[in-house]
Amino acid sequence: MKFKGTAGMMTIFLGLVVYYFFVDLPTEKKKVKEKEIAGKVLYFKIADIEEFSLIKNEETITLQQTKDSTWRISQPLKAAGDNPETESFLSEIENLEKFRVVEKNPKDLTQYGLQNPTFKIHLKFKEGREKTLIFGHDSPMGGKIYLKFKNEPKVLLAATSKTRFDKSVYDFRDKTIFNFSSGAINQIQIKREKHPLNLTQEKGEWWVSGDIKAKADKDEVSAFIQAIQFSRIKEFESENPDSLKLYGLDKPITTLILKNENKENYSIALGNKKVGSGTFAKKEDAPGVFLVDTKFYDTLKKKDIDFLNKTLIEFEEKNVAEINLHTGEETIQAVRLEKDDWEIKKPKETRADAATIRSLLFDLKEAKLTEFVQLSSLDSSDSFGLDKAQHTFSLTMINGKLIKIRFGKSTLDGEKVFAQRNGETTVFLLSKKTVQKLFRSFHELRDKKLFKFKTDDVNKIVIETQKTRFEVLKSGTNWSLLKPVEMEIKEFLAKDLLWTMKGMEFESFAETDILPESAGLTTPTYKISVWKNSTDKIAELQVGNIEKNGQQYFAQIEGKNGYYRIKKKYLDPIPLNLNRFKVQ
Repeated sequence: MKFKGTAGMMTIFLGLVVYYFFVDLPTEKKKVKEKEIAGKVLYFKIADIEEFSLIKNEETITLQQTKDSTWRISQPLKAAGDNPETESFLSEIENLEKFRVVEKNPKDLTQYGLQNPTFKIHLKFKEGREKTLIFGHDSPMGGKIYLKFKNEPKVLLAATSKTRFDKSVYDFRDKTIFNFSSGAINQIQIKREKHPLNLTQEKGEWWVSGDIKAKADKDEVSAFIQAIQFSRIKEFESENPDSLKLYGLDKPITTLILKNENKENYSIALGNKKVGSGTFAKKEDAPGVFLVDTKFYDTLKKKDIDFLNKTLIEFEEKNVAEINLHTGEETIQAVRLEKDDWEIKKPKETRADAATIRSLLFDLKEAKLTEFVQLSSLDSSDSFGLDKAQHTFSLTMINGKLIKIRFGKSTLDGEKVFAQRNGETTVFLLSKKTVQKLFRSFHELRDKKLFKFKTDDVNKIVIETQKTRFEVLKSGTNWSLLKPVEMEIKEFLAKDLLWTMKGMEFESFAETDILPESAGLTTPTYKISVWKNSTDKIAELQVGNIEKNGQQYFAQIEGKNGYYRIKKKYLDPIPLNLNRFKVQ
């Protein structure tokens, strides 16, 4: 019985659901739609319109919707329509809402400005019906206007004004100069008497050719193409002029030609200026003359030098195989062994400091030119000190490609340096600060770390002064002092000592068999050594006197000829008396 009751309730519930979805909901939707239609001046969808006309005084502007839902002007001339502007205009009509019905059967339309109207919109729908909306006076209360439909008596009041519908042929006309895909353009040419421009895309890279042969800045080229793509006609001057001479277009001052990957051309010629309006222009494939604004005109004034790549060198750090720096004093050659492992081959074979190499390559990627120097027939590399450049910087990539820069003279103020890339005729300027960042010295680039060992391999540290020997021993993970007395030591002291030694760098190195007496290394002030076990010494540093400047110590590594200068900051953490070991 209980089951039968539950089944009955389920049947009733399902019946209610079915009733709601198939009866209540459609009824509710119908009421909403009816309310929406009732509130509109004219209910329609833009897609349903075949043609519309805006009639103002004696002028009629007619547009027709094509099969592909675009618009074309058919009267007073034949031309492509401005689709967004047209859709916006029709949306204004579509969204017109009735404020109220003023009179159902007025005897006198004059008072509403509807007797002899000068402003009408005629709509022709695809299914055959037609509607003419007549605009009268603005309401005395403001913000509203009197309306009526042709052949319908009632006068309506709507919250709008004629100014929202008062459009010209120019408003409805397509003002696009060119319709192309910016990514497909691969050649740009500007013809003019002085400074002609040629830009060509090769294998994804843009190049300036002509008087200057150099790599172009792709962002500058992209910005130029987009500026042309989104430019609009400012004013239509003449649809089919008898002569182009009046406009200076029989012999254009400037001609822009764009070509795409399909060999299609987009060409526009610029002629004389029209005072206070713009510059006369004409497309190659159309007879009409129109005006372009100052912004478009200025865009075409750009010269090849404006497009040159201002990045000093473009490269991927991981692809660099070799670095060469040459000055009048030294030549440095650094070679990548693997990933972050570099070795200096010249002027002396030694390990390179990976962090400094990374810093150098980062500065190189960030380096920007300050300005270009355009070479004329009178210019020569010699006038910039580049024919016999004393400073050169080059990268050799893993694919064998060589990127080389020559550096010449400084400018008169000494703030900039003339430079030139290999394979290019262009001379440019770099700030002196940028050049100084690139030309690191051998000492800066070499690995200056004194010791290389694994801290986990060390289980004993010995510090010997001229009076005392300190031995620190590791047991498990703990460290303790065994000599001169047995005791606990400060937590992390041993680890800090090992990190100090691993991070220790020398300031300079003198390779010699004879140590200067002033160094105090014949009888060192103290020694510090690390051991793997009681008999296997890993490394030892012998520290002598401090220099007169009080900033550097003389030091020596056991078993290596020569001596180092080490900054005081690296050696100050080393404990040389018992109190430094004690737990406080």
